[in-house]
Amino acid sequence: MVPRFLLLLIASLLLTTLLAGCGGSVPSQVPGTPAVRTTSATTLPPTTEAPQVTASPEPFPGALTLGSPYRYGREDIAMEVTVYKVKVMDEYDWWSPKWGRYWNTTPKKGNQFLFALVRLVDRGTARARLPSQSMFVLHGDGNSYVQTSDRDNSLWIKGIDVKQYDFYFDTTAGWIDPGESNKVEGFLLYEVPASLTPDHAYLEATFSSKAAAVWELG
Repeated sequence: MVPRFLLLLIASLLLTTLLAGCGGSVPSQVPGTPAVRTTSATTLPPTTEAPQVTASPEPFPGALTLGSPYRYGREDIAMEVTVYKVKVMDEYDWWSPKWGRYWNTTPKKGNQFLFALVRLVDRGTARARLPSQSMFVLHGDGNSYVQTSDRDNSLWIKGIDVKQYDFYFDTTAGWIDPGESNKVEGFLLYEVPASLTPDHAYLEATFSSKAAAVWELG
């Protein structure tokens, strides 16, 4: 007879063998592929370009600034012309030698007066011809204006410290002698719309087919 403890040992071995045969190897864990985060594309609003502003071309590119001299002629007759001051008035008082008093002058409705003061010096060695008043033309806002000459050519204007340019031109018969001491300073008078400002005004002087200048009055 087999001892009881031996039977228990055999039964235990059989059970262990059975359990070992039924068990399988546990597969190793495969690292998971990281999830790819998809971001929806952001739709941007269409680019709106700022409207291009085309600057108005300068009517007289390269115009001289107020107070800048312009010279023409040759070595012996070297004229120097400078537009050196501008003044705008709604009206003006002029001196009458005949009556010995000032008289008031007003422009047409909607207009004003523009005074351009010019200086002329003969920097040469010989007597020279003065440019006539008609050689100076005022331009502004697309229009042109000729010099206004009324009353008499000895016009003194209250608030203007020189006489009308016409006076010197007529008095000297249109001639000027060399030297700073013989310089001519006078005003040119223009009646223009009240809307025209010196910033948009130009004084053009045509002295000959080869000599011309433009001054920006603003």
